[in-house]
Amino acid sequence: MSSQALIDKIISAAEAEAEQITNEILRRAGENEKLMLDKADADCSGIAAAANEKSEQIKRIAELTSGLEARKARLHARRTVLDEAFGAAYKKVLELDGDKRSDFIRSLIVKYSPSNDVRVLLSEADLPVAEGMKAELEAALSEKFGAPANVCFKADAKIDGGVYMSSERSDVDATLGAIFGELRERYEAEADAVLFGGAGNGNG
Repeated sequence: MSSQALIDKIISAAEAEAEQITNEILRRAGENEKLMLDKADADCSGIAAAANEKSEQIKRIAELTSGLEARKARLHARRTVLDEAFGAAYKKVLELDGDKRSDFIRSLIVKYSPSNDVRVLLSEADLPVAEGMKAELEAALSEKFGAPANVCFKADAKIDGGVYMSSERSDVDATLGAIFGELRERYEAEADAVLFGGAGNGNG
């Protein structure tokens, strides 16, 4: 083989090797580029998914908050109306006078007295009213319990209406606060249905 032919062969082999190396470099570069693009796409997708999830989370929180605010507003309105209704009724009872006041006190003592021997606490304003019908009350309790009755009265500054009765048997809280508390608990659901069309009892 001539020297030129040998040189040509070496050059040809070198060119082929160089081409092969170049192609390999390009192939790897392409793969790296694809990997980088895929990673970038994945990152973008992840960012987008995270953003969507965050958006949905914010939306859910907003909806829950909105619903909570609506429930709170309804509950507040409900309580306000019921407070006004029961407050007005409470005030009317406190403002009873004359025979109506006497009848109210008499009915509480006769109906709820735990014994024929009872100590009755009541407001300063009601004390003279009750003392004025002591004999009548004792006669009614004697008939109710079948034994002679003894009723004593004492004013209590903490009571604004109604009576609190105590005996050796038990105590009975028939003050207006206790009576209206029980009434409100008993009729609140019914009042709520009338006022708000059964929109709930404040829990929803």
